[in-house]
Parts: sequence; structure tokens; C-alpha cells
Amino acid sequence: MHIPDWFPDHPPIYDIEKTYLENASDGPYFNAKIPERPKTDRCVDFFGCRLNSPLGIPAGPLLNARWIALAAKLGFDLLTYKTIRSFAHPGHQLPNMIYVKPSSEESAFVSEEPNRLEDLMLTNSFGMPSRSPEFLLEDIDRANRSLAPGQAMIVSIVGTPNQGVSFLQDFVRAAELAKAAGAKFIEANLSCPNVGKAEGQLYTNPDAVYEFAHAIAKAIHPIPLILKTGVFPSAENMRTALEAAARAGAKGICGINSVSYHVVDQNGKPALGEHRPTSGVCGAGIREKAVDFIRTASSIIRKEKLDFELLGCGGVVLAEHFDELLSTGAKIAMSATGMMWDPFLALRHHWKQAHDKTKAHSLSL
Repeated sequence: MHIPDWFPDHPPIYDIEKTYLENASDGPYFNAKIPERPKTDRCVDFFGCRLNSPLGIPAGPLLNARWIALAAKLGFDLLTYKTIRSFAHPGHQLPNMIYVKPSSEESAFVSEEPNRLEDLMLTNSFGMPSRSPEFLLEDIDRANRSLAPGQAMIVSIVGTPNQGVSFLQDFVRAAELAKAAGAKFIEANLSCPNVGKAEGQLYTNPDAVYEFAHAIAKAIHPIPLILKTGVFPSAENMRTALEAAARAGAKGICGINSVSYHVVDQNGKPALGEHRPTSGVCGAGIREKAVDFIRTASSIIRKEKLDFELLGCGGVVLAEHFDELLSTGAKIAMSATGMMWDPFLALRHHWKQAHDKTKAHSLSL
């Protein structure tokens, strides 16, 4: 892949040794000159919004308007504001992210930081912290205003059980908060592996998918609703869930979320403490699952003639990984962990596209 010799390297923009609030308050940790973005002519239509490219960032790394603004300058054109709740909510204590290596399909052990991005894997255990509604109303508006023409932002939301109303009603409250803050697109997170089972596995229950998506879509109309999912137990389960989502009025599907693993330390004990025996694993090791998800979802959407935009994420840590998801059927290809460890990831992809176009043109002459 052609990348100019002057292209910069940079340490991660998220500091895993610091708390979520420290990263939110003091980050992103970025101090480099941003390379020029070349023209690539890869505009895509996203619910009537013309994006400069199909590259984006899913819910997770973009903690507030300052993070959104940097990601936009770094060449990502569809940004997702980190998942919000209807009220201020603390996250898990440190550690929140630990380098890991898989030991089986469902377990991993603590590891050293890898030497290569293509080997990058970490836990991702935050518990979906959220700032106050007052903060969010101002900050989401600020984030929207930081975008350039050809860029857009999704606001991710989640409900919380036991808040004096039903789980579904609190989901709707969070959606209404996002709408009031000026969200142009809203994503309901039905799949976080780092919270209670009721919150983290909704997407596998077609009846629940219909109930929740219908209520949220109605509350935010005419804003398009996207559903965030994880890996489905089977293709048939995915089919029935996607059909339920379509009937309910959802307009987009985003997957996959991080994948739940048992993460242990050198002594075989839960690396995040006894109260967090499992946690979401993100990074390169889940890319095959993400590609398989997009391939299967794309096939179901075509076969069943479902009216969905398909957003792909999971394991994109190198510039060429974007095209792997796009060629498999995703309308938008997104990176979370990859962009945190290589903030120039989208720009590397844009430079490659520009180089390939120039090379193809010269060969045709």
C-alpha cells in the first residue's frame, strides 16, 4: 500500500492507564500535524446525507465533542457519539482496557502490548458511563457544529433497567434526550457485552427487537433509527431479528459490537476482578467475525428485500481492512480500536485510494 514517506506515526490517543473521565476531560491525546486529505471521489448517500467517504467510527472512542472534532479532521466522515443514557451514570473502575491474546473462541489471557497493529487486541470494559443530560444537550450540539460539509454524526443511546420506569421506557427517554440535543441519526445499542444481560443481548430476541425498535422509532420520528448488534447465535436468528427490526421501523443495522470473552490473568483469575469475569474484546482478533456478520446480514437484507443501511465494524486496524467490509456488503466501514491506536488510519486509506486512482489513470493512457 502506498503511503507517503512523510506520513506520521503517533501513540494512541486514548490512555488506558487513565480513567474514562480523565480521558474525556483531558483527551484526546494528540499532538501531531494532520496530513493533507487527498480527494478520492468516494461520496456515499447516507439517509439523504452526502458523506465524503464511507469511513466512520462506531460508538465507543468518541467521548465528547472534542473527540468528535478531531476524528472529523482525521478523515472519518460518519462519527458516532459515545453511547449516552437518560441520566448521569458512572462507568467501571480501572482497568477498562487491557491487552489480551485469545486462548480459545471464548477466552483470552492478559498479554503485552503487541509490536504490530495487525495483532492488536484488548478488552473493552467501561460499563457505558454517561454524562448528565445538561452536559449532553450542550455537547452534542457542539459536536454537530464541529463537522465539515460531507460529514455527519450518529448519537448512540441505551436504556437502563430499574430507573423508576420500564427498561423500554428508559430507552425511549434516552432517545428523546438525543433528539432534543439535535441528533441527526440515532443508534440504539442492543448489544453491549459489558453490562447486565438484559441490556446486552436484546438483539437476539426478535420479539424484543420489534418492541424496542418500534417504540424508539416512533419517539424519534423522522430521525432514522439504527440498531447496534453483536454476533448472532445463528443465521436464522439474525434473519428473524432483522425482519422484526424492519417491521418495527428501524432503518439501519450496525455490527458487530465487541465480543464477550472470559479474560484471565497469569494465575487464571478474572483479569478485571471477580465481578467482571467476562468482558468485551475488540481489535484485530474479531475481524473475521465482523466480516462474516456483514456477509450474512447483507445476504439476508438482499434476499428478504429489507430496507436497511448496513454499517460494519469490528477488527479494522489497518487501512485495507475498510475495503474488506465494504466489498463484503457494508455501506459504511468503521474503526474504533484501530483509530485509537492509529489516528491516521482513515487518512492512510484516503491516500491509498488517491494513489490507486492516479496509477489506474496513468495505466489507461
